[in-house]
Amino acid sequence: MNIKSSKNISKIIIYIILLVVLIITVYPVIWMILGSLKSTSEFYINIWGIPSEPQWENYANAWNMAGIGQKYINSVFVLLLFLVITIPVNNCAAYVLARLDFKGKKAIYTYLLTGLMIPGAVLAIPIFTVVLRLGLVNSLWGLVLVYAAQAISFGTFILRAFYISLPKSLEEAAKIDGCGQFGSFVRVIMPLTIPGITTQIIFNGLTVWNEYFIASLVIRTPEKQTLPIGLSMFINQYGVNYPDMFAALVCVTLPMIIIYLLGQKTFIKGLSAGAVKG
Repeated sequence: MNIKSSKNISKIIIYIILLVVLIITVYPVIWMILGSLKSTSEFYINIWGIPSEPQWENYANAWNMAGIGQKYINSVFVLLLFLVITIPVNNCAAYVLARLDFKGKKAIYTYLLTGLMIPGAVLAIPIFTVVLRLGLVNSLWGLVLVYAAQAISFGTFILRAFYISLPKSLEEAAKIDGCGQFGSFVRVIMPLTIPGITTQIIFNGLTVWNEYFIASLVIRTPEKQTLPIGLSMFINQYGVNYPDMFAALVCVTLPMIIIYLLGQKTFIKGLSAGAVKG
């Protein structure tokens, strides 16, 4: 067997492995979508196949019974406000830790890294205690602040690698053209870290969109529930009706899949760049 043949065989094996991984990853989503379009009786008779007649009313039933509309508004509000807070804060913190020299810099960075090592569940009781003392229980603003605080460590860690990798000559050239420290940061440096910003938006955005545990501690009333809490209550109440349950799952999952597909190139670029520039 020559070298060319062995390389072709290796490629075929790699493609087969990738195909298997793709099927394992994608098929559950396809099965969920197909299941959401079946009647209850057909779901049990034809559990793996394509629906004979799509039941679009399952989505209307799930939307109304689970109250998804208001929960969508709550989740979008929390996510957007979370991003408005975390993106500027993480960018500024990462830039300072990457570019400026000051006393205690390493200690601050080590403290932030420690935040990546502590599981969120361990901090649940301290977080709830702080939220309770601040009077932010059953408040979407309180939920946003908790999420933003938890995302600082990861966001700063990712973006710091990008700022370190950029040549300082860019800032020096901007200062020669009349930009100050902050001006060169906003106009020259920060636009070059778009892959890193996209990476933290997708990672942290997915985390916030799907987060259940902290939200279940902070939020108390149905009208302020986010999608994970509402979906959990809907499943507990209507769990036997799998088509409606799958329809609700599709409503919650599909927006994040679309956002990832739209930003996947920048996301992958951000991951690979952050991996080699730390």
